[in-house]
Amino acid sequence: MARDVLVLVEHSEGKVESLTSQLLAIGSRLAKEMKVELVAAAIGHRMENVVEALQGKGIDRILVVDDPGLALAGGEVQAHVFAEIGKQVEPRLVLVGYSLVGMELTPAIASKLRMNALTNCVNIELRDGVITVTRPLFDGTIHAQIALEENATAVVALQKGPAILTAPLAKKAVVQSITIDVNSIPSRSRVLEITEEPKGDVDLGKAEIIVAVGRGIGDQEKIHFTAELAEALGGTLACSRPVVDVGWLPRERQVGASGKSVAPKVYVACGISGAIQHLTGMRDSKRIIAINKDPNAPIFQVAHIGVVGDLFEIVPALTKAAQEAQTR
Repeated sequence: MARDVLVLVEHSEGKVESLTSQLLAIGSRLAKEMKVELVAAAIGHRMENVVEALQGKGIDRILVVDDPGLALAGGEVQAHVFAEIGKQVEPRLVLVGYSLVGMELTPAIASKLRMNALTNCVNIELRDGVITVTRPLFDGTIHAQIALEENATAVVALQKGPAILTAPLAKKAVVQSITIDVNSIPSRSRVLEITEEPKGDVDLGKAEIIVAVGRGIGDQEKIHFTAELAEALGGTLACSRPVVDVGWLPRERQVGASGKSVAPKVYVACGISGAIQHLTGMRDSKRIIAINKDPNAPIFQVAHIGVVGDLFEIVPALTKAAQEAQTR
């Protein structure tokens, strides 16, 4: 019996998330190499637009659970529904996005389906007929390659990577509706409402130049060094998650897996070590300039230009040069 590739669909307001589109491209490649079908599982309420958006992405079957009870479903309920779909499909691989949703769902679904769980992965491929997964270890300083045994199954949570551009395919996926009694699913919590964080004055997604600061800055009072550089370059100040966690900058300025994903023309990383969660949000930047005193910092692995040194010497010098260039 064929063991298909199953992709769990993330969507919002009728639109498929870009991370899911990436997973579908990867899943399509794997399914062809494994000579199995690519199946997508989409759950929620009023799913017509989502189903339509999934067409043309190389999917063989779209399994849909459309129920009012899923409009505000918590993680427990979603995991149960996806697991029920998984029991019907009996997949070899389940691909999930390593997002905030995926982080919550992956272990629960893997447990319910009695499958291996591989999280925070950066690649999955068929190598000499063996499914091989790559994931970072020790804050991204090394990568481990994990080969699945011949009959092993796994739920694999993949990080967002570079955009995979694929032309729409003429093939239409078969859409199958699945009925699950959502209201009977036991849950110890429930979602009362979903509110959007108030929009501030900063829109990192539109910034062409970003100067980002990490914990390497030392303390809040020294952030002005990077803020002055951002101003001199006509850019926007951003930061890594640790800076937000200690309250030095607001969350609207955070770049990374749990913050904003950005792709500016220039990204200057100051005192950022380059944890994989941060790299996920900025690796698509056209030009990455990293300043760090640690020559082994993971940020240098993605940087186009790396400067090893004291940022309190380098950043003011860059600011001065940028200011002088403006007066010429």
